[in-house]
Amino acid sequence: MYPRKPLPYAEQLARLNRYLRRSRTELRHRYDEFFEATTGRRDCPLEVRIRQRAIDSLQDTVKLLEVCVEEVRRQEAIFYAPFKPGDRIIVERRIEGTDQASGPYLIVDVLPDKKGRYAYECVALTKEGAMFKRGGNTRIWPWASSNIRASDALLNEQGKWESEYFRRCAETSHLLAMRKGEIGLFEAQKNALGSNYYRRKDTLESPQL
Repeated sequence: MYPRKPLPYAEQLARLNRYLRRSRTELRHRYDEFFEATTGRRDCPLEVRIRQRAIDSLQDTVKLLEVCVEEVRRQEAIFYAPFKPGDRIIVERRIEGTDQASGPYLIVDVLPDKKGRYAYECVALTKEGAMFKRGGNTRIWPWASSNIRASDALLNEQGKWESEYFRRCAETSHLLAMRKGEIGLFEAQKNALGSNYYRRKDTLESPQL
């Protein structure tokens, strides 16, 4: 079936969102039918089990569609963002009339928000040229920053490996999501209440930080 030419981001999002709306509506109907079948004092046990199985299956479809929508939005954000995962940047802000710079940072991901904007998910680089092992990620919003420019900060061997890792993760996820439609890009997880949800899994081995 594949390779085939994929639709533009906007059209893929439109189709997935349409499919998601229909699936949510169908799920509500399945719940209504289930409650209707079980409101009496007596019921058909096999019917109840089959209806429950149908609900579980559709719930799984809805959750998978939700993560697929978010992934296409992420891929669109990466496409339009001037800087990509694996790039190094400096952030300049004007504070009380003075230009102040922070960084350098290594971009590990580009994340969309619900307003059609995006943020760079970054980790600060050490003077030696590798990612800081502590301190966590920093989210940088281009619309909230005065200027974001490329950094020419040197990378040591570890830093080069980290930069290439995140670059390849972005490229691989694009291939799997946008070109091949590989559902295996996502894996089921359980939340604190024990319910399943889906997340995009790493497509490469975790970086040795």
